[in-house]
Amino acid sequence: MSVQVVSVLRSGLLLGGDCEDLKGPAQLADYHTMASTEQYRTFLVTCYAEPVPASDLVEKMLRAPTLRHEGRAGIRILDVGGKKLACRKYSHGGLFRAFTRDVFFSARRSTQEAEVMLFLKRSGFPVVTPFATITELGTLRKRLYLCTLLEEGALNLLEYLKRSGKRARLRAAKRFGELLWELEKAGIYHPDLHLKNVVLTLEGHMLFLDFDKASKRSIEQKQVKSMFWRLGRYVDKMQGQGELRVDEREKMLCLRTYERLSKRSIIGEMQRQLRRKTWLHKAGWFFESLFYGKSS
Repeated sequence: MSVQVVSVLRSGLLLGGDCEDLKGPAQLADYHTMASTEQYRTFLVTCYAEPVPASDLVEKMLRAPTLRHEGRAGIRILDVGGKKLACRKYSHGGLFRAFTRDVFFSARRSTQEAEVMLFLKRSGFPVVTPFATITELGTLRKRLYLCTLLEEGALNLLEYLKRSGKRARLRAAKRFGELLWELEKAGIYHPDLHLKNVVLTLEGHMLFLDFDKASKRSIEQKQVKSMFWRLGRYVDKMQGQGELRVDEREKMLCLRTYERLSKRSIIGEMQRQLRRKTWLHKAGWFFESLFYGKSS
């Protein structure tokens, strides 16, 4: 198939949620990003940084081995145009992931994540740099990939907490709480936040690297609690599997840091719901283990 090159101007951010999310402070104004789109064979490549030949990016992606232990569907490390990239394939989660697997009906999910990252990057939030999205085109279904600049030597937050002493873990908990407040101020809701979504660079900076399913919207207390419950569920799951040891002081420092900065009172309400939430989480882990065994 011949190569077709198209320059496109994307205005605004692809938003998740209902139309009412566009009202008030969540609305973005005058946000523009140039992207170049090129088709190579059955792949559509959209570059958000300097363009590279789609053929080069796709061929290297197809030939690179998949690191299965990284992420739900693994990642591939690419060297394209002198830049090291982490290429992540999208895959469905949940109890029915064995059936839905890596098939999507549109490219909206990868495009939205890339543009959320671009918005955060330009807002000064510490996030990896999105480089390109790759869409493998089928008759009705698609497979999606996101390439970001690789942070060499970085350690995900789960591994960092496992290897660090008490003081370092407390500093990380406090910094994490601060960044969650910065994320809310930017108007980004992340429904699937966990410790492997965040890395510590060689310089000691905390950096967010995964915004799959995240969206720009007005954030109310309900959404804040949902993000913290998702995070807490992940921490409890890792503790239950013996992968992590975090005490209550560290957990509470993260929550109290956020509560102090945001002026939201969420700790008391979450504590009252703790028993019911803990039971639901354990029930979910049990049914998941029946299908897939131990997973992270």
